[in-house]
Amino acid sequence: MKNQLIYIMNFRFRFAVILFILLSVIFSRTGDILFNSIESHLSKYRYSLNKSDVAVINGIIRVKITSRRTNIKSQQLLGFFSVGRALQSSSTHFREVQIIIHYELRGGQKVIMKAPVDLVIKLSQGNLSSEQFFDKIEN
Repeated sequence: MKNQLIYIMNFRFRFAVILFILLSVIFSRTGDILFNSIESHLSKYRYSLNKSDVAVINGIIRVKITSRRTNIKSQQLLGFFSVGRALQSSSTHFREVQIIIHYELRGGQKVIMKAPVDLVIKLSQGNLSSEQFFDKIEN
């Protein structure tokens, strides 16, 4: 009886480890696919990203863009649009998109803007204008 209990516990432990490894691989591939799609779209506008600039944490996609420019709104719009384009081909569910703009003005500044995924996708599909998009997320 004691041997059977040990066997069952070992089996559960092995199953949990295998399941953890499989889920880790699946979710890491999702991040790679999103990164490649976002990076590809931003590169058309002469922005470059590193893998560390795109993070997926608890259903939130975070993209960091570094720039010397001061046209923050257009950079945010481009970031949201690029993420929306990437999400159109993704089957993974996300809650929110965060765009973080780092720019060098008076020693360096950082601006963070958040938007729900459904609005980001509507923006990238052309169902919302940029003015409508910013009105909805700023309120």
